[in-house]
Amino acid sequence: MATLYISDLDGTLLNKNAQLTDNTIEIISSLIDRGVLFTIATARSLSSVEILKKLNIQLPCVQLNGVLMYDFAKKTYTGCTPITTSDAEKVIQILREFDRMSFVYKADEEYGIHVEFERLSNQVEQNFFDVRKGNDYKSFGKVDKITVSETDKVIYFTMVDGYERLKPIYEEINKIPGVKPTLYSDNYSDLYFLEVFSSAATKAAGMLKIKEMVGADRVVAFGDNLNDLEMLKAADIGIAVGDAADKVKKEADLIIGSSFEDGVAEYMKLYVK
Repeated sequence: MATLYISDLDGTLLNKNAQLTDNTIEIISSLIDRGVLFTIATARSLSSVEILKKLNIQLPCVQLNGVLMYDFAKKTYTGCTPITTSDAEKVIQILREFDRMSFVYKADEEYGIHVEFERLSNQVEQNFFDVRKGNDYKSFGKVDKITVSETDKVIYFTMVDGYERLKPIYEEINKIPGVKPTLYSDNYSDLYFLEVFSSAATKAAGMLKIKEMVGADRVVAFGDNLNDLEMLKAADIGIAVGDAADKVKKEADLIIGSSFEDGVAEYMKLYVK
């Protein structure tokens, strides 16, 4: 029986410093070399997953919570699920009503990503920009006013702020049938992420597509945050790390060691044959 193992990154496979430990690299790399089917499903884009080079992943992976599919072996994107122009305009209108514009991701035909923003609202967003600006896979541009045209392929909205600030925005955007907002805590601060993408794009859908592509009989998924819940429920075995959100641990099939204890790698070392 072939099993696909798929893991979230931040708060799950990565430690609290957003790094892969040497122990995790050694264990996961060894398993991949032995033919174990392992990949990742993350809210990050390709520019942020260069850290995975040390694992030598050869399978497709899920990025931006299911919006993009990228094949590490072929070094090419294999899928993109954009937001319709009409729905993107509705999201922008709601953000303006709350006076809280986000980073807006737009993709070209080759899935190169350009991120537009009007202003940076806090230090976490400033850090987000500083870390990612100037990389090869994603460009950033400050604009006076974000607009959407019929030729734009809008794929993602993301912002970071306090829970009370983001919750009413989340609730309004959640009324738009064609998009899916997700609100979850940042692993590295006391703030929250609000991310918006097409309702047809989910980590769960991407995971099941990869399962079919590689011919796996079942899937074991690892996660820690609310944006992982659908994926864990859709997996044959959904596993939460020990420091996962309480709701995730409550609904998981199994709870293992924490992210700072190399929980995913240590579990796979013991139980993957």
